[in-house]
Amino acid sequence: MNATEAGHAIFRSVSRDDNSMLSGFFITVRSGLTIILQPRFVYYGMNISDAILLMRGVCNRKHYSLSTEKTYTHWLGRFGLFLKAHKPAATTPEQKMEAFLTQLAAQGSAAATQNQAFNSLLFFYREVLKHELGSVQALRAKASVTFRECPTTEEVTRLLAAVRDVHGYPARLLVHILYACGLRVTEPFNLRIKDLDLANSRFNIRQAKGKKDRVVGFPGCLAAPLAQQLELARAMAAADRARGIPVPLPGLLDRKYPAAGQSERWAWLFPSLTTCHHPRTRKEVRWRCHEANVQKAVRYAARQCGLEGVTPHNLRHAYATHALQNGAFVRDLQVVLGHNSLETTMRYLHAEASRVASPLRNFAPVPSAA
Repeated sequence: MNATEAGHAIFRSVSRDDNSMLSGFFITVRSGLTIILQPRFVYYGMNISDAILLMRGVCNRKHYSLSTEKTYTHWLGRFGLFLKAHKPAATTPEQKMEAFLTQLAAQGSAAATQNQAFNSLLFFYREVLKHELGSVQALRAKASVTFRECPTTEEVTRLLAAVRDVHGYPARLLVHILYACGLRVTEPFNLRIKDLDLANSRFNIRQAKGKKDRVVGFPGCLAAPLAQQLELARAMAAADRARGIPVPLPGLLDRKYPAAGQSERWAWLFPSLTTCHHPRTRKEVRWRCHEANVQKAVRYAARQCGLEGVTPHNLRHAYATHALQNGAFVRDLQVVLGHNSLETTMRYLHAEASRVASPLRNFAPVPSAA
């Protein structure tokens, strides 16, 4: 069979009760390699592990973050288990997605959770299987517009005073950074030694949400503890270099610059205390401190202060709200927060509440209760 004939051949065809995933794919053959192009018809069965491997490969090729890959594969696994357990009568991918999302809604999942599952499955069909779906936008859940809760200045002061380090990690310093700079919870953890500019009191936030870089300043009160943390990070980097343990690098930098993984400037500013195996390459590496440590520290401190429900992300909301209250220019705040739209930043302002006068102002003083 030549390459043209192979390109029009069906890779595999399975019955409805088969657990295989790649039902009815076209293939092409070049130099003995089999390359999957696109599905020929509806994929009835599904082998979850094979589907997840394909999903991971596409996420890796598109340079998606590990957190995005984890989210997508999680929902793909849930979708596969749903199809195996319920065997819905639906025969099209759109109907299967609808049945799965309907079950999530019936279980009380939030709109954001449903949309996360929807986007994961949409990516799977369009980018992994190269199957263009029909009209599926109606499957998106309508997210409610909620008020952004944030603690007051006095509550933040109490919370920061109550935070303690967790499991040997500088959670107290990290929580102060979150509020002082308005960072997302993962952003300080992703800092490398080269991203700390002590001379100019600023962080270089790289490849944050939306793959965007930005510069964020920090107050002088954090200079001393950051300098101490920098020395600890340098010492750990030197020990790892002696043992030949690298840090993971973004993209393909480890291939282009093999020695960069053991250079001091690429070492984590907040490294993990133990090494681990890279989830993609399986090599022993030094990863960064996990954000769960800070989440735990804030949860414990909030409980002690009677601020149950306050999370690290609420400190970002508090930073934005308090900065605007202190006269910060909203356009500058948009850049510092890394927002795409000025409208997103304006939601912290609540200017309309002060512009609309209450009609009660024209009445006589309200009598006190008897």
